[in-house]
Amino acid sequence: MRDRYYSIGRGPELIFGVFLFGIGLIAAIYGLRYGLGQLNDIGPGAFPLGLGIAMMILSALAMKEAGADDPVSRRLTPAFFYLPGIIIWSLLIEGAGLVIATLALIVMCSFAEDELDLKRALLLGLILAAVGYVVFILSFGLTFNLIGDWF
Repeated sequence: MRDRYYSIGRGPELIFGVFLFGIGLIAAIYGLRYGLGQLNDIGPGAFPLGLGIAMMILSALAMKEAGADDPVSRRLTPAFFYLPGIIIWSLLIEGAGLVIATLALIVMCSFAEDELDLKRALLLGLILAAVGYVVFILSFGLTFNLIGDWF
């Protein structure tokens, strides 16, 4: 499956970059309003502030790239698989469990590649599910099931 590259142009790319920068700025402002807390007792505003700053930096880099002399070309296929993959993961995580939801996410996102390697996608999904188990269930103590209601 060969994906075509579409020339978007500088104007829409810059406008979208400004839009994302604005969302990051709003998140950072609200994060400051919630309070940052201390280093050993992080407040509720630390995460939105950090996320907002990261979003502003990434959108500024995207706007810099869009302002280059060369025309901007993008593949459109990832947009049709990444967001649905995240939605499928969020719908499956509670009922089907961490392993099944993560496998579904990785396989769905793998369809955006030029060549689908199902074995590699399943292996990556299992590795990420194991990392998710260690980080979220063992370290943070979150109550995700591994596989449905069985584990």
